[in-house]
Amino acid sequence: MNKEFVQAKNQASTYVEIKRVTWTKDSHGLFDYESKSVNFSKSKVEGPCKVYKEESDIKIRPTQGTEPQMEVEEPNYLFSILNEGSQKDRYALKTLPIQHYESNKQNLFLIVRSLKNEEGVQRGYTLELGDIIRLGRIEYRVIEYQDANRNRLSLFDLGDDMQSGPFKLDVKKCEIDPNVKNQCRICLMDEHDTPEILINPCSCKGTGAYVHVECVQKWINSKVKHKANQDSACSYWKHLICEVCKSTLPDVVEVNNSRIQLVPTVRPDTPYMLVERIFYDKSKGGENSRMMVLLSLSNESSQLKLGRGHDCDIRENDISVSRLHAYIKYENHQFVIVDNNSKFGTLILLRRELEIEKKKIAVQVGRTVITFSLKQGTSNLIAQPEEQQKVNNNNLQQWLPKNFGEVDKETEDLNLNGGF
Repeated sequence: MNKEFVQAKNQASTYVEIKRVTWTKDSHGLFDYESKSVNFSKSKVEGPCKVYKEESDIKIRPTQGTEPQMEVEEPNYLFSILNEGSQKDRYALKTLPIQHYESNKQNLFLIVRSLKNEEGVQRGYTLELGDIIRLGRIEYRVIEYQDANRNRLSLFDLGDDMQSGPFKLDVKKCEIDPNVKNQCRICLMDEHDTPEILINPCSCKGTGAYVHVECVQKWINSKVKHKANQDSACSYWKHLICEVCKSTLPDVVEVNNSRIQLVPTVRPDTPYMLVERIFYDKSKGGENSRMMVLLSLSNESSQLKLGRGHDCDIRENDISVSRLHAYIKYENHQFVIVDNNSKFGTLILLRRELEIEKKKIAVQVGRTVITFSLKQGTSNLIAQPEEQQKVNNNNLQQWLPKNFGEVDKETEDLNLNGGF
């Protein structure tokens, strides 16, 4: 064996270690973080590749170049791993841009509890505009927030100009027939009795088609339900639909080339976040039902509770939601969500490129959890074949400490059975 070959064999190389854990039960896209019956596999990747989901398995296919072509969505495609940097030492995870979000697709979610600080303690995820939060199978979308300095950022202001998220404003253009005497169906005043603007925000026809902007906003505000304590408050609006024609009220109406927001405009002076509950169950009015929740905090030491318990600020009576599922807190002028060792996890829809680092980070697609970490090793280790093993009640513990990290820092926040 010549000297050059020996040096090449022992030369240190940067690669990505990928571990996959799949819950063996058909769980409709959920992963039970307390389950002891999972399938485990491990791979080592050096260079760019594409990752696909085939039935219940994950397949990795090497690609050429630094950035795989992703203009056209391929069947079962999940994401790509890019290999960049001057010495090819930078790896990043990249997904297809989300033009229209659908919950039943193979979406990639970032697992909040996998985000750790240098001490191995969960640091949480900083919420951004347009983020979709999944608690079990319940989803919310962040559509507006304000910090302590009253700096406000809203999707109602950005609307269709926002390129980084799946949110689209529901805008209805209102046209008033000037040849007909129209009156507000709430206050019964017409356009000659008051300067207030008449709109037709729903599908009603005839004399009941029109309503004043101020009247419909007052009607919406009358449906607000409040829940408050010493440090925080929660206000929510359910089913923002017309009570006559049952059509959904738009986010914005367009009148005389100007846009008017119909969502209640009363906002607190303290830090707050406005989120929208995403409904999918058509049998329960999922196409027309809406719920918006305004969360406000009086000081930075307080936090909001999310879960199934009666004392939670946002309460979801769903079996996939833990009694105290997660917290939302306000720190450093930002809202941060922290998972509370929930059974089915707190997830954030992955919409942007994610750099892979030495610290483990995990994503979930359906009932599979994929963990990434950047490693240093010799080049001859990269060619090792993929390891696979079915993990059951008898041999789970021999896998978790070895493959998921030390118990004192990483497995403790998986409630019973391991960490990332």
